[in-house]
Amino acid sequence: MWLYILLTVSVTLLGLLIEGNYITFGKINPHVYRCYSPNRLRVVDDSSKQAALNKVVSTAIFILLFAVSALRVAVGNDYWPYRFNFLLIAADRTVSSEIGFNMIVKIMQWLFGLDNYIVIFALFSFITALFFVKAIYDQGEWVWLNYFLLMANGFYFSSFTSVRYYLALSIALFSLKYVMKGKPIQFTFTILIAAVLFHKSVLIVIPFYYLAKLRYKKWHLIPLLGLCASFWIFSSFYRKLVFLFYPFYENSAFDDNKISYINILKALAVLVLCLIYYKPAIKDNIKNKILFNLNIIALIIFSCLWFIPETTRVGYYFSSTNIFLIPAVLSRIPSRRQKIFFTSVVVVAYSGYFAMYLKSCYEISIRLLPYMSWLFI
Repeated sequence: MWLYILLTVSVTLLGLLIEGNYITFGKINPHVYRCYSPNRLRVVDDSSKQAALNKVVSTAIFILLFAVSALRVAVGNDYWPYRFNFLLIAADRTVSSEIGFNMIVKIMQWLFGLDNYIVIFALFSFITALFFVKAIYDQGEWVWLNYFLLMANGFYFSSFTSVRYYLALSIALFSLKYVMKGKPIQFTFTILIAAVLFHKSVLIVIPFYYLAKLRYKKWHLIPLLGLCASFWIFSSFYRKLVFLFYPFYENSAFDDNKISYINILKALAVLVLCLIYYKPAIKDNIKNKILFNLNIIALIIFSCLWFIPETTRVGYYFSSTNIFLIPAVLSRIPSRRQKIFFTSVVVVAYSGYFAMYLKSCYEISIRLLPYMSWLFI
């Protein structure tokens, strides 16, 4: 547990050295960096000391994240099942993973040996850490807080289990910049590659990321509330509709009908913060409007689609973008005192959530703790 805490603190402190990218009106300018206030903008040439420092520190963070993930062994409830599936893939047996994923495993087995599963896990750790860091490097505005929220929410640590899903999640976060920049071909291509190689569930972000980009008016709330009500009233109908396409989920271990109250509470809290500072932070900022809408989508999924298996995983594709939304809102609070107050509230609240998350990591169904490394076996 202390390793996870130390890693979170280290990555957060390193983030203080990075000046995040300033993103506005759907355009990303890699030459303009933000410090700690939306009013403190300055052009930073690629050859400047700050630009070089950003790259060096981001590389250091990547190495830390990659190393802790790659050096693990028997961490995560599906670590050994993955190893078993690797052997099934080598024997050309049927497995549930994507064709591209199976091909990557076979190539790694050909290069490093049939049962060298540690190297295979290391490859996926490399890719996941790379896309998490690259997503924040490209889109983070208040970088230390971006990294703190990534770690405290458990998105990074959860990638030690559900390997394929969190790899796809990291790519989805990375691809969000293409939506902001109005590059649909690059965005769609990136998501399709992630779906073929790692987890097909990531395909859901293609329509919803673009729905989040549309401009909405106040009257749109009426049909939206009606749709949400229909999910509760006609939940049995929607379940049947879902199981027409995914019959293997019905009455499975994933079909538990559990409502994730903690995720609902988190999405609601972010919504309240955004509404309080809607005018300075969101109203005239296309990027933040998209992030704001994605949080609403996450809230609807967590609160209204509880009857669908794997609801939490689906919702994370949208709620994970709050690692960008929360710092973007906090950095635009006009009052310095209010900014300090709400930033402190966010840090304390997510620190408490992180403590709860770490405690849950010891559960047999999760098994992310205790941490073990093959270096000491």
